[in-house]
Order: sequence, then C-alpha cells, then structure tokens
Amino acid sequence: MKQERPKPPISGIIYGEFAFWIAIIGCTIATIGIMWYIFGSHHVMDPQIFLTHLLRGDTVDQIWKATTGDKSQYGYWFLNKLSYSDGLALAGVAISCWAAVIGTWGAFVGMLVSPEEKSRKMYYLYLIFILVMAIILTLCAMGVIRLRH
Repeated sequence: MKQERPKPPISGIIYGEFAFWIAIIGCTIATIGIMWYIFGSHHVMDPQIFLTHLLRGDTVDQIWKATTGDKSQYGYWFLNKLSYSDGLALAGVAISCWAAVIGTWGAFVGMLVSPEEKSRKMYYLYLIFILVMAIILTLCAMGVIRLRH
C-alpha cells in the first residue's frame, strides 16, 4: 500500500524555488569570475599578493592596502568593477546572498495569498515571523545591520 506524502505549503515551495535558482545563478557567476581571476589578468587585486596576505592571516585593511594601495572598501564596491574578474566573482556571491532575501519575501507573499496557508494553525504568528525575518535579511543585505565594521 502506497502512503501519500503530505503536501508542502506554498510558501515553502516558493522560498525553495527562488532561493535555489537564484543561488545557482549566483554560484555560476561567482565560479566564472573566480576562474577568470585565477587564469586571467584583468583584476582589481593581484591574486598572488592577495592569497599571500590572506593565508598569512592579515586583516581586511592590511590586504586591501597591500593589493590595491587603497583603504578598505565596504558594501557593493564591486558594482562599478564588473568588468574585472574579482568584481564579477563578488557580484556572484552577492547574488547568492540575496537568494535568501528574495526567497523569504516570496514566501511571505505566498503566505498572504494562499487560502491553504490561512487555514493552518498559528497562521498569523508564522506570518509575523516571516515578515520580521524578511525585514532583517533585507536590512543586512543592504548593509544597514552589520555584525562588525
């Protein structure tokens, strides 16, 4: 006798699909950027100097100073450097990070519009939780909330 598996909620399906495909796209872009960084010559930071300082355990500021001669840059500095290999690689990483943000907002909208979700126990509590998570993730991705600077 075949058992019927429970149907996953639409919000979970939406989150999974968005997060999965956006992360795959971001990882693909990052991999192309990394390969270009390793085997190419068009980059912001010299790979030899960067890896030497990274493996030595230097701070972010020390690595930036050694590789670019400039002070550390935070945030989305790579957006105006997408024609460089390391800029492209970091754009792929950023896209992968935004996958959770976009997936969470998609799950929130899915919970709002799905009649199946509204019939579940503690619907409003879950809705509040997912809204708070989406806001926190968005603020973190935008750089408003930081762990350290």
